[in-house]
Amino acid sequence: MKTVAETKKSESFVSKLKRIFDIRLFPMDLARFFLLSLPLFFRGKKVNIKGEKYRPDYHGGAIFAPNHTSFSDPIAIVSTFWYRRVFFLASEAAMSGAVKTVLFKGLGCIRVDRNISDIEAIHKVRNMLSDGRLVTVFPQGHIERESSKLGKLKSGAVLMALQSGVPIIPMYSVKRRRFYERRLFVIGDAIDPREYIKGRFPSMENIETVTAVLEEKMEECRAVFRKMKGYE
Repeated sequence: MKTVAETKKSESFVSKLKRIFDIRLFPMDLARFFLLSLPLFFRGKKVNIKGEKYRPDYHGGAIFAPNHTSFSDPIAIVSTFWYRRVFFLASEAAMSGAVKTVLFKGLGCIRVDRNISDIEAIHKVRNMLSDGRLVTVFPQGHIERESSKLGKLKSGAVLMALQSGVPIIPMYSVKRRRFYERRLFVIGDAIDPREYIKGRFPSMENIETVTAVLEEKMEECRAVFRKMKGYE
């Protein structure tokens, strides 16, 4: 079983080119082109849990696992990680209506029905991760406007990471209090969920363990965020 570091080395040059130049994603790239001014608006700042400049410790496919405090979170993430295509899972309610559907698809959203086991959406995400894409899954499952707590996390991000063999990147951010501030993202170390699997197949206990680790890492990010912003 490959570690995150080994996976980083294994991607070939041809695979990188295929991932970068993909005609199927032209509509999304066109939307990103028209949103080029957003990085200047959000002026996203990325730091690690030491408060230092963030340098990715992953390569290729990965799952971003941030907290979710506002509808602007996906746009802020897209603008902050402008140099990579970032996809998102979005609920049926969020993508209801023709205008919302076009807008969210342009932002790289994947519609998922949370009321049922949406196999089609899960397969689509797995294929994207296997192709070296970045997919954002908000593990809280809903907007939690109260920044003093994360709430109980759902295990969807962990399951997808296990199925695709990619790392999970915990992060924490809250919308700016003043428009001229930079949007701060505190990003934790990559979690390889496969390191917590004892048998050939993951058990519910294993999945719960990794979900608890993710929650712990997100709490670490939250603590650093609050300290840097002077909340405590």
